[in-house]
Amino acid sequence: MMKTLNILNVNTRIWVVLAALPILLLTSCDKYLDVQPKGKRLLKTVGDYDLWLNNVTSLEQAIPNELNSLDDNVDDIYIKNPFTTRDNFVYTWQPQFSTDLGTAPILWKDFYESIYYYNVVLNGIDEATGGSTGQKNSIRAEALLGRAFAYLYLVNLYGNVYKAETADKDLAVPFVTSHDLNKPTPPRSTVKEIYDHIIDDANAAIAGLPKDNSQNRFRGSLPAAYSVLARTYLYMGNFAKAAENAQLALDNGQKNVLDFGALSNVSAIPSIAIRPGAIYARVHKTTFTQFTPTLSLLKRFDKKDLRLAFYYTNLGDYSFNKRGATVHLGWGVSYSGAYPNCGTSVEEMRLILAETAARGNDLTKALSELDLVRKARFKPADYQQYQSNVQEEVLQKVLTERNLEFVFNGTRWFDMRRLDAEGRMPEINRYDPQNNLIATLSPHSKKYTLQIPIQVMAFNPGWPQNSSE
Repeated sequence: MMKTLNILNVNTRIWVVLAALPILLLTSCDKYLDVQPKGKRLLKTVGDYDLWLNNVTSLEQAIPNELNSLDDNVDDIYIKNPFTTRDNFVYTWQPQFSTDLGTAPILWKDFYESIYYYNVVLNGIDEATGGSTGQKNSIRAEALLGRAFAYLYLVNLYGNVYKAETADKDLAVPFVTSHDLNKPTPPRSTVKEIYDHIIDDANAAIAGLPKDNSQNRFRGSLPAAYSVLARTYLYMGNFAKAAENAQLALDNGQKNVLDFGALSNVSAIPSIAIRPGAIYARVHKTTFTQFTPTLSLLKRFDKKDLRLAFYYTNLGDYSFNKRGATVHLGWGVSYSGAYPNCGTSVEEMRLILAETAARGNDLTKALSELDLVRKARFKPADYQQYQSNVQEEVLQKVLTERNLEFVFNGTRWFDMRRLDAEGRMPEINRYDPQNNLIATLSPHSKKYTLQIPIQVMAFNPGWPQNSSE
């Protein structure tokens, strides 16, 4: 079991305030200044900071469950109209997910809370006592990478899809580097500025990162930095750089996909903190997740696909003709610790290589990388290799495999955004239990970029708000 710094034992009042910090970061309100008097340090030694980075809960190294409620894979067979709950608002892509100014803004607060914790490290590690310069550099590098990863989510939630011709004009989110609550909030940066910061932070981290994080996949590493850069460039549509960094992630670390066909059942999947294939691990905030998949998603699976057997209940005869009958369990069908990895993985790097190769019409490479992932999801006797010499067919197969492999891990919404920008997303509809249409996400909808939460706008009334339909 990894050792962590018990923040509650260090300073309970600090911990309580940190829970509300994403809003506080935007208020700069004097009444919070007495929480941590000047001169009193929460973290003192290099060892303290190292334990701090081990604390998954403190660092918010978890992905909000609500991200999955935005995407086209999820169904809600119990929703009622009019909508009354936050989950209803997220699921139907409402402009705001809460109208209560006193509540913390979901998604926004989750990632800014994480950024706050990493900024604590970045602004304090140089003054820490004990430890070597190398240890301090390594801890600083991990914090830079963690901050970059959090901003990658924020820019893809509250900024438009990256387009070279408009990215320097489209507004995204403020780039916060301080953990001092008395400092004024920066203005909203542009999409380009945030992506530049992400790339700069990840690249700056590379020199100081350890090569191996096999004892704790939540910690930063050299392959983790390359994997974050690979995902970043993929979302930017820079496919050459995405492929380059995906290959660097594999060359500097693990290369093999975790083979489900070699496992007796889902319980044999190792804990995510030490799981083979995980490069930069993340989990859901609620690890015991349960999502109802759409029938269209279920019908994309091959009946022999072990992902069905490992994670989905009530498969029946695989006809999937009744909404809500089949459920995805985040802990696996045998109540195991096989939680989906919401961070980067060998599987993701292989599929980035497959997608970029397909887009470049290198179908041999695309099919080879695709095969490395797909064959690890079947028993050997059940696997049939996919073949095609048609570029669009291969690309669509890779995109489908991404969806099946990373379902309910918090990334589908970002794929939907970039695919919509290419004209590859159909209209998405939501239905009530009686199959009445209750919400629609149209191609190129403004809803693909979330509005800044009203709780944040209340403290920053001069900010331009993202438009909505």
